[in-house]
Amino acid sequence: MSLSRILLALVASGFLATSAHAGPGDFLSGGNGPDKVLKAQLGIKGPKTAACPNEATVTGWVFTNYPGMVQVMVARKGQGVGAPVMIEAKPAANGQYMAVYSRKVAISGPIDAEYRLLVGGGAGIVSNWAPLKASCSFGLPGVELGG
Repeated sequence: MSLSRILLALVASGFLATSAHAGPGDFLSGGNGPDKVLKAQLGIKGPKTAACPNEATVTGWVFTNYPGMVQVMVARKGQGVGAPVMIEAKPAANGQYMAVYSRKVAISGPIDAEYRLLVGGGAGIVSNWAPLKASCSFGLPGVELGG
């Protein structure tokens, strides 16, 4: 028997041996396994000037292994958690899916706070803490600042 036939026989027997160990319960539909939230991130782009009133942009990203709706909430450190919001995970890089949360936040007075994104549905996933700072060291003419 030639060397190439021996190698071919070894490779074929390897495939047979490997598939013999797999059972019907070992294959998952969809190829991704159970729906899973992989991670969450939060970023805040604060005001560009020290003038108030002003606004900041809060953006959160949730990465999953499935498409569809994801529930998120924004929490302020030492304060509480906001109402749940549903966002949709769509195809992203590396076979993952990404859902994006974005919101403008009005700033009417000085603030030094931290926020985080909580993923609902029992996922137990939270994002990093993201700071939001604004000094509001001066107001715009004709505008009274709230406390």
